[in-house]
Amino acid sequence: MQRNPHLILIGLSILLWLGAQNWRRRKLKRAVRDLPTRMQRLLGPEPSFDPPSEPPEALAPYATLHASTRRVEWVVRGLALLWLAYVLYLELKGLSS
Repeated sequence: MQRNPHLILIGLSILLWLGAQNWRRRKLKRAVRDLPTRMQRLLGPEPSFDPPSEPPEALAPYATLHASTRRVEWVVRGLALLWLAYVLYLELKGLSS
């Protein structure tokens, strides 16, 4: 089987996708661990730890962190998808040549 450099580029896209997911999970898990037990019980199940729709004042910083990490995760996932689209474009361009 011949080595295809496009497979490495596709792997980079997958690595970005999974890396963003793991980064967010670790960040949220660390933040939940630092919360008091009473506040932890208000959160959703692991691994998403969703805050309630109307968080109490003590949980507001966590809700902000939760939203900001979600935005970062989706930006990195968007970059991963753009990279994957570019790699597929290169692959299709190479097939037509």
